[in-house]
Amino acid sequence: MTPDLPSVVVVGSPNAGKSTLVNRLSGSRTAVVHETPGVTRDRKDVEIEWGGRRLLLVDTGGYDSGGASPFAGAIRAQIEVALENADLVLFVVDGRAGALADDHEIAQAVRRAAVPALLVANKLDDPTAAPAPDLYKLGMGEPLAVSALHGLGVGDLLDTVLEVLGARAGGGTADDAVADGGADAASSGSTREVEHPVPVAVVGRPNAGKSSLFNAVVGEPRVIVSEVAGTTRDAIDTVVETAHGRFRFIDTAGMRKAAKVSGVEYYSYLRSLQSLDRAHVAVVVLDATVGMGEVDVQIAVEAARHRCATLLAVNKCDLQQPDLVEIAGLAGRKLRQKPPAVAVSAQTHAGVDDLLELVAGLGRRYAAHIPTAELNRALAALGGERPLPAKRGRRLKMYYAAQFGTEPPRIAIEVNDRTLVTRDFGYFVENRLRRRFALEGIPLIIDFKGK
Repeated sequence: MTPDLPSVVVVGSPNAGKSTLVNRLSGSRTAVVHETPGVTRDRKDVEIEWGGRRLLLVDTGGYDSGGASPFAGAIRAQIEVALENADLVLFVVDGRAGALADDHEIAQAVRRAAVPALLVANKLDDPTAAPAPDLYKLGMGEPLAVSALHGLGVGDLLDTVLEVLGARAGGGTADDAVADGGADAASSGSTREVEHPVPVAVVGRPNAGKSSLFNAVVGEPRVIVSEVAGTTRDAIDTVVETAHGRFRFIDTAGMRKAAKVSGVEYYSYLRSLQSLDRAHVAVVVLDATVGMGEVDVQIAVEAARHRCATLLAVNKCDLQQPDLVEIAGLAGRKLRQKPPAVAVSAQTHAGVDDLLELVAGLGRRYAAHIPTAELNRALAALGGERPLPAKRGRRLKMYYAAQFGTEPPRIAIEVNDRTLVTRDFGYFVENRLRRRFALEGIPLIIDFKGK
């Protein structure tokens, strides 16, 4: 989270179009949208900028007073927390259908929060259409007509948001806010030179305990947890300050084989893959009561394919103590990056500190630069360990090595003829360098360059 930004919380009944509006306001597809009601369950933070001012949009699940959904109570609790920390509320309703029973209860919750609120009449795709008259019965003022699907009225809505936030802050304009921010940065000197949080994706099969572990790390019930597989449907980002550094943890939906997912789960699966694109470290959560299966191996391979550093967090060690030596050995045989393993319990928080220490170490080595002299000493030692490959009487020679990139590490090795490099020898070099420079779990890209 970004606590210094004004928090604009988006609430409404299921299928009012909240996530579509969040995507439209942010100019992205960050929130999962589907025609099925109740897709969004956890509250999701999205930074946006309008008129030179940055805001924090908070998407929430659909407020369902009926309780038919097994997650209805947990979603309402998440909404209540979001309202407590809000600077402004966007109360989204279906402008064509009018006020629903849930909308009246939401209006009461917003009034109890005593926070400024704007009533947003969504789904008015016809510019000449007026909001349903009974929306005035909600007592939330004049409805603002928008179409999140087509973008109609969205600019006017954002202008109104800035006006309300400016008035609440004491009448300052958006330009004033930008000017003040620049002055503060100039006066504080290195204020902007803050440590960037290491992006960490928490991935794994459904019901492995990813969200429980995420909440244990964050220190609050940030995402909904249940025994129902597939509870998490979106990627939820939260910045965490710890004794081991700053991290941006990303909780993701459970991942299965792509051929077995469809509908809402398919879009959740895509969000999980996109989270790996943003991450430097992937925490692959295993279930200690199940062990490491083929699906877990495939998820770790997918994380490596997205060039994430990886580690295995064997969760539920309070229920069954895992054999880490066996798991690490299996991972070493099946996974090229040879990720380390740690036992954790999301319930008792056992091993969470060890997990954070491992994540911090992987983050540092992922971005580190190996001195050229050390690389070349390692290269010379490699030549003495085994004969270099040869083809038709011509033998491979390795002249020089240098690291030319980080995040992940990229190493160039100059050779006399790159066609002499066999796949087996390439793996040998990678494994030896990984072992020598403690790069277990780190993706290592080696480019053999001919003269």
